[in-house]
Amino acid sequence: MDILRLKRLIDLFAHAPINELEVEDGGQLIRISRGNTAGPAPVVVPRPPDGPAATIVPERPAAPVEDVRVITAPTYGVLHLSPSPGTPPYVTMGQDIEAGQQVGLVEAMKVFNAVKATLSGRIVEILVQDGAEVEAGSPLFRLK
Repeated sequence: MDILRLKRLIDLFAHAPINELEVEDGGQLIRISRGNTAGPAPVVVPRPPDGPAATIVPERPAAPVEDVRVITAPTYGVLHLSPSPGTPPYVTMGQDIEAGQQVGLVEAMKVFNAVKATLSGRIVEILVQDGAEVEAGSPLFRLK
């Protein structure tokens, strides 16, 4: 499945009143689900090939995950850092914010999704420019 089709599925899922979406395409099974509890990230599982057994190569262990405090984009679209052109931005460098506070908007197909802080802290870096295209999970703000 190409990345554009996957982005469209994610965007569709983000706006649909469903909790889980499962799609099979070209021998790949893709499952997207939402919930209130944090769990493992969705995984793309390739369907085993028909015929003789395939050789499985073990993956190298991943590097330890650094404790990075960032606010990420909730969905794919265009990021807006202010409510409308010419108005002050939702947040500025050095500003203290609270979890749940709106820090931006992501526009996808004329639908605006609020970007809300998932953490409290001080904005130490704005990682994207106003009007930039972002993907779901793209880091937007770094907090201290």
